[in-house]
Order: sequence, then structure tokens, then C-alpha cells
Amino acid sequence: MKVAFITHFPNLYGANRSLLNLIDGLKPYGVVPHIIAPFEGQLTAQLKILNIEYAVVPIQWWADEFKGSFIDKAYQIASFYPKAFKRLYLNFKLIPTLEEILKLWNIDVVYTNSSATPAGSLVAEKLQVPHIWHLREFLDKDYNLYLDWGKSFCSYFIQKSSAKIAISKAIASHFFPDCSTENLHIVYNGIASTEELQLLYQIGISSLKVNRPFTFTLVGLIHPNKGQDVAIKAFAKIAKKYPQVRLLIVGDGDNDYLDQLKKLTEDLGVLNLVEFWGYLEDPYKAYLDSDVILMCSKNEGMGRVTVEAMSVCRPVIGYDNAGTSEIIQHEYTGLLYRGDHEALAACMKQLIENPDWAKQLGMNAWKRVVEEYSIETYSQKIYEILLSVVTQHNISKQLIHI
Repeated sequence: MKVAFITHFPNLYGANRSLLNLIDGLKPYGVVPHIIAPFEGQLTAQLKILNIEYAVVPIQWWADEFKGSFIDKAYQIASFYPKAFKRLYLNFKLIPTLEEILKLWNIDVVYTNSSATPAGSLVAEKLQVPHIWHLREFLDKDYNLYLDWGKSFCSYFIQKSSAKIAISKAIASHFFPDCSTENLHIVYNGIASTEELQLLYQIGISSLKVNRPFTFTLVGLIHPNKGQDVAIKAFAKIAKKYPQVRLLIVGDGDNDYLDQLKKLTEDLGVLNLVEFWGYLEDPYKAYLDSDVILMCSKNEGMGRVTVEAMSVCRPVIGYDNAGTSEIIQHEYTGLLYRGDHEALAACMKQLIENPDWAKQLGMNAWKRVVEEYSIETYSQKIYEILLSVVTQHNISKQLIHI
């Protein structure tokens, strides 16, 4: 089975890292992957290493962000629909190019790996092949992206796909509030093989014995919706009482926001206790140099970082909403909080004062990852969906020719 995966972003954040895991997990099923990327980047560099065939086609999103000052936002709103029509026009203009590439690859299924672009659906309809839509983002709640034609129309458009996959119940209910749409599947991302998870357990446990300040870490895109400012405010509150603590901020993104965060550490008097590590190709370096991971995003689609941290026996303190609430079992695999930085600080204080309990939460977290988030479980579920849509498509073709 040959599958064309349509990606919306060139770098290796959650969606594309989960895609690479999926491609690896589908190998035993004989699935041959081909990738369409919008432009060269970390993803395509990795595809070259893995010898996976890909093509660069500048596909367009069907959403845009409003940010900046009131005047900036007013200008962006005024120019929103002209830009939306331009994006739609460019996507339609790219269809012949996509069609030619996918015909050359002799594709059986088109698989869109994001909520952010309709290009895969458009070319699949032109080629008359099945289309699967893997919904990995809210778009509006997590990235302040506004859909060009509104959520209702986009949900209707997504619903026409042969199958829809959501990475959490929260994502599914966001696009389909009653979750009753046909062929809707909820499949949590797998983050490592069962064999790798055993190794990660050993590495995770041994790294807890290192003599270092009690370390909290937040890994993710530098963006206001990810809550780095909340983490810094909470950390500053506990650092007054517990000076032997450290906070790591890992990731890249919005440079203006990053400057604000650095100024915040200075204003709150924790400049020397907060480290900005930038983007890490391997985020496990940060997890293993930490005691507790923070997930401050209020609207996380699933939270790959949360599961990865749990895979090395790290408890996660997460905001009690959306996908995070589906992963963390409060006071068993981690802690959930509601409210502002005061509530987060209270949870951080609990784990500083009870390090043995923190370690036990981490070990419980690892067990949950093995049960729910292995690549084998993830890939098997996706393959069953792929097989189902291809089989149904072939049956339909045969009936047409009778």
C-alpha cells in the first residue's frame, strides 16, 4: 500500500515527529510512505537520512493568525478574506502539480497529517482515491489561527473524507461536537516502541540519581498559548522559599514573546535560575536533566511532550483541560491544576517537598505510556483504518463496473 502523507510544516515539532513514528511503525505492514512537504526543513533533512521519497510543494494553510497591536489586528482583519481567497487560489493552482507527483508515485491513499491545510483533500478528490484526515490541532484554541471559511464549513469539508482520525477526544469534539460523524476514530499518538520504552525506563531511573538542583522544565513552541509566562511566574514564587531549584525553557518560536519572557525572569529576580535552551532536536536531553515537566498550555490537542516525559519516568504537572486531562491521572501519574500561576506553584511545591512521591508518580506514568502510547499500538490502529478505507474504495470501484 502506497500512502502520500501531506504535511503542513517543515520542522520537527509534535505533528511531524508523530508522523515519523507512524511511518516507522507501518513498515511491518508493507506501507510505503511518500511525503509532500511545504518546503525544506528539519523534516525533509530527516527524510533524506531515512531514504524516504518526498516532494516539496508550497501548499497553503486555510487559516491565519491575528497578532500584534490593535492597529495590527485591525489591518489583519481587513485583509483576512483577500488573503483567504489567495490561499484558496494557490491551493487550486497547485493541484495539477500534486496530481502529477501522486500519479507518478501510484498512490493508494492520500493522508493529511494536520488540521491546517485542505490540499490533501482537494487532490484526493481529483484523483478519486481515498483521503484520511488526521486532526492534530485545534488551530484556534492552541495557535490563535482562524479558519478562512469558519469552523462549521471546514468541519463539513473534513467530514467528507473517507476517515477522520483525532489525536484525542478533545480534538474530536472540537470539530464534531456530538462525535457522531461517520468514520471518526480517536487514536492517541505512539511515541516509542515497546523495546525502546524498556530502555527509556532504565535511562530515566538512572538519570534521577544525578546530583542537581530540583529542576522543572517546559518543552514546546515559544508561544503565548503554551504558557511559558505562567511557568516563570509560578517558579519565581517557589524560588523564594526553595533557592535550590531551576527552570528550563526549551523551544523556539515567537522572538518577541521570547524577549518578554527573558525580561520577566529579570523583573521577578530569577534570571540566574531560569535557563533558555532554545530548540532541541532531541527533547529527551531536557527531560533527563529534569525532575518534573510542566505542561501549561490550556488547550493541548494531546500533548506529545507530556507522554515523552512520562516515558522516562518524569511526572508532569499539567493544566486540567483538553488532551492533557486525558493523559494525566491526577495524583497517580502526575498532577493537574486549574487556575493561574498560584495553582501551578502549589503543585510544584508539593513535589519539591515530596521527591520520593514525585519519583513514584513518574514510575506510574511510565507504566501508563507502555499500556497506551507505544508505536506498535498506534501503528496497528492506523493500519486498520488505512486497510478499511482502501478495501471499501476497491469494493465501490468494483460495484461501479458491474
